[in-house]
Amino acid sequence: MKIFIFFLCFCFSISAEDFLECNTEKHIGLNFFGKDYEKILDYLKLKKFEIKISRNREEIYKQEKLRSNSSKNYFPNTSHFIEIVLIKSSGYAIPMHCSWIFDIRVSNIKEKDFNCVGHPNNDRVFSLNYNGNFMYSSKFDEYFKKRKDTKTLHSLIGKCKKN
Repeated sequence: MKIFIFFLCFCFSISAEDFLECNTEKHIGLNFFGKDYEKILDYLKLKKFEIKISRNREEIYKQEKLRSNSSKNYFPNTSHFIEIVLIKSSGYAIPMHCSWIFDIRVSNIKEKDFNCVGHPNNDRVFSLNYNGNFMYSSKFDEYFKKRKDTKTLHSLIGKCKKN
């Protein structure tokens, strides 16, 4: 019986990931490198890309609700940690570690963004709100090879939708 429950939970956790399709609509900072933004985005493979989210807001909410209903003395988590993997159109994956500040007692599920940093170097920042609006900031070393020493981040802004 224990094996069956473990297998059931394991299968559920595998299917818990969400995939979103994202489109870059604007940028901040790329104008310092010329006016051909479309070519830059095509080279970076970030004009259209996907993200994979390990747990979505609804799953976190349901988990917290279940825990709060099962124990009178339960003190809910207010910081929730997930992983988002940004998958470029070339298939190259960029893992990000994220947090979401959410307290089931006072917060609305639509409030606050998933805030992420690149893993393992903390060299990128990604933010995603409830409506799918994102901002992705990076040095984009793969495009700006001669500027690796700079600490300046350039940002892409756009929208993600469920597959």
